[in-house]
Amino acid sequence: MAHHLFLRLHFRILYLCYCSFSWLLLNVVLKKLNAIKSIHLKTVKERFWPLLLSSIIMSYIGFVVVTKADCVELHYFVLGSLLTIILGLTLSILKIKASIHMMAVSGTFMFMILTNLHFGVAIDNLVIFFILVMGAMGSSRLHLNAHTVKELTIGLIIGVFPQILLLKQWL
Repeated sequence: MAHHLFLRLHFRILYLCYCSFSWLLLNVVLKKLNAIKSIHLKTVKERFWPLLLSSIIMSYIGFVVVTKADCVELHYFVLGSLLTIILGLTLSILKIKASIHMMAVSGTFMFMILTNLHFGVAIDNLVIFFILVMGAMGSSRLHLNAHTVKELTIGLIIGVFPQILLLKQWL
């Protein structure tokens, strides 16, 4: 029984790594198809295809790879991430640019905080680390003129909101 559980967990970890690699491969393919000009996705128009395809991949991860039966917390984290991607895609269709970097990091940060509160585990150093990462990332995006403060704020809200919205589902 334990060996079977280990193999299932091992498969899930390998598959999650594969899905992460697929996003990198996705950018290469989209660049070859001229759907995007660079990995930086500077225009709102360039964001459509990566976000659409990422939502499909995240749907597969959330409903097939990490099921509710496997790990309810992780399942709802993935569903929250899917909602974040869909919100980013919707804004892209509406010609509103939001920071995808900030969406990802703030959603992960919020899930980490909520998980910490739920299980009562002290992760103060990790919280400080994530705050520093979000601050460094946000300031670097501003310094590179990749985003405005408004775009970073929209990304932060879009990342945090779905995790809070789904909180009652896994508590």
